[in-house]
Amino acid sequence: MLLIVFGFQNNASAVSCKDLNTKDKINKFLNKSNQSSPLLQKNISVTLILDACDGKQCKSKSKRAVQKETLHIIKLDNKRRIFAAKGPNAPRCVIQRGGRRFVCSSCGVVSNENCRSFPSDGSSIFPGTNIDTADFTLTAGTENEMSCSKLKNPKFFKIETLIKNDSAENGQTYDRVMSYYDKEKGVPIMMNFFADKVLRKVYRFFPKYYVKVDGQWFSTVMRVRTTLGKEKKFIFETLTNVDKKNGKLKLYLDISDDPELKNVPPESLFSTD
Repeated sequence: MLLIVFGFQNNASAVSCKDLNTKDKINKFLNKSNQSSPLLQKNISVTLILDACDGKQCKSKSKRAVQKETLHIIKLDNKRRIFAAKGPNAPRCVIQRGGRRFVCSSCGVVSNENCRSFPSDGSSIFPGTNIDTADFTLTAGTENEMSCSKLKNPKFFKIETLIKNDSAENGQTYDRVMSYYDKEKGVPIMMNFFADKVLRKVYRFFPKYYVKVDGQWFSTVMRVRTTLGKEKKFIFETLTNVDKKNGKLKLYLDISDDPELKNVPPESLFSTD
């Protein structure tokens, strides 16, 4: 199933617990640090390799290889386009304009054909994966209790978030999040989600795969596991990494910088007529 990408923007700067001595400061930091993923940008063109697996399938390299997707993701304000260039969904695309979602059965890098319209449910979930934007917005909720603490390794620090949202009302089952951050870059390296003291989900962002693009730090590799108490005991896993061409990341904060979209009117990318 194709994905629906979510969006924020900008990046965080160097920070420590001395700077995060109030709930308001922690909240602002969390909102900024969440934006270090290319998937959380408001305007972007990025090509992503997606590798998602369920249960025993995760142990089979051959089965995972068959399910891998190469997705060209374009976001412009409240419009989104995800083109499956390779994989089981190719050559389909999903386009979202405001409250409408279009699934097109025949697409190219800049063309959308045979499109059907569906009402958007407003969900920020990545269908077919365990990546959910609500995990990030929930963690940074102003209703939560937040605290920052030092770690033995001086390069990192920890933020504990106690979730105060009504779980049933918000569709969430987590009650605590333990997040770890790189002090110099001000970006996450791991986010652990708990429910009733049991580890339910882990987001990992690998420090060596952070890169600077236009003065902003971005994570180019992310791993998300749905867990049964331990990170190594998982029942679903999603791996994402930004694709490269000739050693250069296919990530552009200005859509017009993407060579595949050269001389293409941006609005035409979201046309479904």
